[in-house]
Amino acid sequence: MTQDVNQNGDFSHYIDKKVKVLPIQNSLLLSANPVYSCQLDGKGKAFPLDHQGEATIQQPCWIHLDFAKPETIDWIKTTNLIPDLVKDELIKPNQISKETRFDTGILVVMRGVNYTPNELPDPIVTFRFYITDNLIISTRHQQIDAISKLKENLEQGIGPVDVADWLIQVSELISDQVNLSFDGVHNKIIKLEDLVLNQRVFSHKEIGRVRKQLIVLRRLLSPQRDIFVKIATERISWIDDNDRQRLHDISNQQSHYVSDIDSCLLRLASIMEQINSFLAESTNKRIYLMSLFTIIFTPITFITSLLGVNLAGIPFSEKEWSFIGLIILLIVICIVSAIWLKLKKWW
Repeated sequence: MTQDVNQNGDFSHYIDKKVKVLPIQNSLLLSANPVYSCQLDGKGKAFPLDHQGEATIQQPCWIHLDFAKPETIDWIKTTNLIPDLVKDELIKPNQISKETRFDTGILVVMRGVNYTPNELPDPIVTFRFYITDNLIISTRHQQIDAISKLKENLEQGIGPVDVADWLIQVSELISDQVNLSFDGVHNKIIKLEDLVLNQRVFSHKEIGRVRKQLIVLRRLLSPQRDIFVKIATERISWIDDNDRQRLHDISNQQSHYVSDIDSCLLRLASIMEQINSFLAESTNKRIYLMSLFTIIFTPITFITSLLGVNLAGIPFSEKEWSFIGLIILLIVICIVSAIWLKLKKWW
């Protein structure tokens, strides 16, 4: 085995001399106990794997595995159909989106969402697959809506005709789920903006949930748009110019969505500012109203307190000028307080 390493130490290209592009016996694939398996007929449909059949370039096979099953893990670790460097990647539970090139195929890890209407955030799913001229091996643990849709396409006769078409359709379906999730979040933002225009205040938790979903979607889309470009630029025999153009189109679409997500994050920040402005204005109105009540009742309170003062306990209470002296003392205290506030520039 030889391997090329880039300057950062990452393995960007692997060449495994053990992997040969030869017909593969279907019985070897069925021993993996796949959750779904089929053989493409080259016309958009698929038929179940036959133990006596073979996977060829004209009619490639696809097996979909649950990597959490012990028998599936054992098959992946022992089979000679997969390069050793791919085996661990197919069963690793937590991964980031990436693409690794081999001499006969590519390993791709994609992350997406299972779009659920009126529910935020949408569940995150991870999908891994190794694809060659005549074989597709994909793994997952959670149910993936995009794969269910691909199965429906095969049943209807509009599915992939070869491995390159399978790669593109899977990429489009996973992207469509992410785009549906973004459209749902975008509609939620429009509703929040309408509420703000009507000066209706709502909980910050609602904005927090929407913002979290946008951040998750951006983290999904940003690396995957680069993956599609990278695959399109790889020199792979089973990917033609038309396939490369379709991959570029998917990447461009995701770039637009990333820009839209950035715009939505700015709109959410603007909504937060407007809500804070409404709250501040409402608080100021309440304080102003309380100040008016204070201004109205302060003279009344002062007069009633003054008339109700008990002079018997204060010094010089027996003198005739004691009450006038008390009033003068209060006036002096008020003047001193006003001067002090003026010097402090609080008034």
